[in-house]
Amino acid sequence: MRWLQLAICCSIALFWGAPALAHTVVLLRPMPQSASTTELLERLRGELLSVGFEVAVRDRPSQTEPSTAGDEFWQQVAAQAKVDAAVDLVAEPAVVGVDVWIVDAAHHFQRVARVALDSNSENAFKGAAIRASEVLRARLFEKDVGSAPRAPSPATPPAPPPDPTEAESERTWRSRQLGIELGAAVLASLDGVGPALLPLVRFDWAVEPALVLQATLAGFGTRPNVATAAGSAEVAMQYGLLGACYRMDWEHWVKPLGALSLGALRTAVVGQADLPREGHSVDQWSMLLDASLGAALQLSHQYTVVLEGHVQLAQPYVAIHFGDQKVASMGRPNLLLTLTLGVWP
Repeated sequence: MRWLQLAICCSIALFWGAPALAHTVVLLRPMPQSASTTELLERLRGELLSVGFEVAVRDRPSQTEPSTAGDEFWQQVAAQAKVDAAVDLVAEPAVVGVDVWIVDAAHHFQRVARVALDSNSENAFKGAAIRASEVLRARLFEKDVGSAPRAPSPATPPAPPPDPTEAESERTWRSRQLGIELGAAVLASLDGVGPALLPLVRFDWAVEPALVLQATLAGFGTRPNVATAAGSAEVAMQYGLLGACYRMDWEHWVKPLGALSLGALRTAVVGQADLPREGHSVDQWSMLLDASLGAALQLSHQYTVVLEGHVQLAQPYVAIHFGDQKVASMGRPNLLLTLTLGVWP
C-alpha cells in the first residue's frame, strides 16, 4: 500500500511540473484596444506559452461581456478549434484584471477565478499573467485527473501579490534606467529678440517611475537679428540645465508632466552700426531658471515623444542698446517650445 501511495504522489508531482501541451487557451481581445490592453495580452501570451499551453488570440465576437453572455457567445469563441479555457480582460474602462474561464465536458464555459491587478505593484501586468497561468494549470490538471470542477465564484478574492523580492528587483532596475532625448527648441524673448531654432539633447535618469532627473543642452542654432535705423545686432544663444521632471505614472498613453531646472545661459551679441558709429560685440553668461509643463506620448516601453512649453528667467539679463536707446533684451523672460524623441534602451 505504501508503494502505491508513493507512486501516486510521484505521478501527481510529475504531471504538475510537466507543460500543458495538450491544452489550448484563447485570449479574448477587447475592442477598441489601448496600450494597456495590448501590453497585458502580450504578458499573458508569453507566460502561457512559457509553461506549454497552446495560445490563440481572438477578438471578442460581440460587445457582450462574457459574464452575461449565453452559450452562443462561447460557441463563437470555440468555433474554429478545440478550446480548453479562455482568458478575458476586465476593463472599466481601464484594465483592472482578467477573468479565467474553463470549458466543461458539455462545451460550456464557466468562470473559475477573477485575477485582479495589484495597483500597488510596479509590475502589475506581469504578476497578473503569472497568477492567471497558475489558476489555469491548477484547474486543467484537476480536470485531467478526474476531479469534479468547482462551481463558478464571481466573488473570488484576488490572489496574493507577487513576491516582494521580485517587486524590489524590478524597482531597483527602474531606478537605474537611463534614457536620451533628441529634438529642437524654439526660443524667443518677449522684448524684441527671436525666435531662434536650437538643436537640443537631454539625458534622463529615472530614479522612480514618475520622477526623472534631467540634464539638457541646447545651442548652435539660428541667430535672430535685431535691426533699427541706427544699425543691427545678431544674437546667438546656448544654455545648459540640470533639473527634475515629474511624469504622472498612469495607464494612459499620454502622460502630463512638469519640470523645474537651474543652469546657465550664454548670450553672444555681435553689433553692426552705420558710420560714424561703431558696433560692439558682447559675450555674457547668466544664471538661468527654467520651469516647464507638457505631455509625454508613450509610443512603446522604449520610445516617447515629449512636447513642453517653458518659461526662462536669466540673471543678469542681456540688454541690447543702440547709442543710449535700449531696443531689446533677453531673459526677462524667454519663452520656449521644445519637441523631443526619447529612447530608453
